[in-house]
Amino acid sequence: MRLSVGRRATRATGIAALLVACAVAFLLLGSADAARGPGPNPAWLILRLSDLSLGYLNLELQEEQGDHIYCSRLTHPEDTPAKMGRFIDRFHPRGCLGGYSRLYTPPGEEEGAELIGTGSLPLQSDAAADAGWKVVPEMLGRLMPDHPHEVKAKEQIGSATRFFHIEAPRILRSTGTKQTFLVWRSGNTLAAVMVIGDSFAQADTQAAALARLQDDHIRKPGRYTLAERFDGEVPLDDPRVDIPVYWLGRNFRPGGELPNNRLFDSYFTGKATKEAHYKFSGAEAPGAPLNIRYANIWLNTWTPANWHVFAESDTAKAIVTWKCTQTRTVDLAEGTATIYGGYKRNYKRCPKGPPQAFTAWVDVGGVKVVVNSPPAPDFIETVNPYGSFAGMEAIVRSLTLRPPRFP
Repeated sequence: MRLSVGRRATRATGIAALLVACAVAFLLLGSADAARGPGPNPAWLILRLSDLSLGYLNLELQEEQGDHIYCSRLTHPEDTPAKMGRFIDRFHPRGCLGGYSRLYTPPGEEEGAELIGTGSLPLQSDAAADAGWKVVPEMLGRLMPDHPHEVKAKEQIGSATRFFHIEAPRILRSTGTKQTFLVWRSGNTLAAVMVIGDSFAQADTQAAALARLQDDHIRKPGRYTLAERFDGEVPLDDPRVDIPVYWLGRNFRPGGELPNNRLFDSYFTGKATKEAHYKFSGAEAPGAPLNIRYANIWLNTWTPANWHVFAESDTAKAIVTWKCTQTRTVDLAEGTATIYGGYKRNYKRCPKGPPQAFTAWVDVGGVKVVVNSPPAPDFIETVNPYGSFAGMEAIVRSLTLRPPRFP
């Protein structure tokens, strides 16, 4: 189970929605598709997370994108400029997009761009590349709120380079006010980098440096692996994380009949948010300062100062205080854990079958780690491969302290 956590917005705080519009402006892509024609895979030709300094996260450009890169063919709606429409109808181009946001800057390093976009449009012939190059302004201006202004290219990338400036949309003013699009041609591939900064000079310089990195991939295409794209640990390396981080490693392999579990994501807010109650949609569990999620396991870490926010909530009392819930205490090297095994609801007469709903509270290293807390007091998970006392014990015994990257 992968929880749908509204607080995950802390990863992008509205930036992703705006980048979608910018991405569409890059290449005017339609709905994503998996098919591709001959030649290099467009997904291998974009700027990569591994090209950037530590502290960047992927931005998902569509719902449920997961580990996939956003790729699609260009579309031709009714209001497409005639010249660009002819280019699309003749060559049927397909490209890929990516986006990255900066979560933190490593100590001692200069701050990079807060928001980065990247795109690639490999074409199959000189004629196609020539035609595409001529309609670059139309591609960029297609859905932008203001038409990009072309300026003299200060840097040379590939065989031809164009710079475009635009004032950043209001929603992105917190990340900078100046938006640079650097578009270049490398062989028969058209590529673009977008950077938002505090000044056009700064954004231009950063865009040029990033474009050179991307151009290396265009000149020497190679697979863009899942390992290169993985950003699940990035929030755990944030120097602002000031509490002990207990986790199960990037890949949890408990052995026996229990399945392996891969780290899905993590996020740190440093704050505790109270349980929310909504009139029509019900309650939502309190938000922990630190959250680490695997495919079937989620770990919420609380400090002694804010533990009461969770402990006094209806969510915390679900399963734990119910009549039929069974408990087991596990002694750990650095603390203790209490495993709670209950049912879907608080029965007056206990079911004959074994417990189906499990959670655990772990007291270790000066923090409280809650394993598989219900997402809400009335949302009780009963289908989970770790839904047993043995499964939960394997988890709590495997929790280890993750050393900080920046001591």
